Amino acid sequence: MRAVIVGAGGIGTELARILARKKNNDLVVIEENEERAREFAAEIDALVLHGDGTHPEILSRARLPEADALVAVTGSDAINAVIAMLGRRAGVPKVIVKLDAVGLRAALKEIGVTDIIAPKLAAAAHIVSVLYGFHRLDFTLVSRGGLQLVEVPVGAAAGKTLSELNFADDTLVVAVVREQESLLARGRTRLEQGDTLLVLVENAAGHERLLEQLDSADDGD
Repeated sequence: MRAVIVGAGGIGTELARILARKKNNDLVVIEENEERAREFAAEIDALVLHGDGTHPEILSRARLPEADALVAVTGSDAINAVIAMLGRRAGVPKVIVKLDAVGLRAALKEIGVTDIIAPKLAAAAHIVSVLYGFHRLDFTLVSRGGLQLVEVPVGAAAGKTLSELNFADDTLVVAVVREQESLLARGRTRLEQGDTLLVLVENAAGHERLLEQLDSADDGD
């Protein structure tokens, strides 16, 4: 896999270290801070470029159109969004974006960027749960057993209720994300354009079937 990571902060650094340890990965890291880029280049088996991750020359040196994945994890939501747009324009199959707020989420989804990570929001939600006495599940326990929590757009299923979709037995819809709120998934919940489903699936095959089902749903089903 050829991966381009923009931003060598905490998340980008740890991700790059993990990917560099795996075989058959061709890794490029772009970092704007010159000193940090120089230090990281001496530490990791990867091409580390010093520069602006939105600059055409830097992206050309990174051979962005040849990448299998682009990960934008700088400290700026706006810059990450621009990088994601450039990645989509370059035809990168998988574009993953870190956002600290939700403001740009809808705009990114409009251009087809659906892999959005919000670590600060996740951490804040966890802290609130602890403050109010809820015991949240360590999700590594779930993923270790093979389950995956995936986020998928409703696609052609907009206008249907969840009960009308007849999901497979290896699929469990947990919640519906609508603009700034999350709704507990119920059979009578009617999906709207722009909604996103949070779904537990048993494996990658279940994920693929789910995407196909949502994409092919129509009023005649």
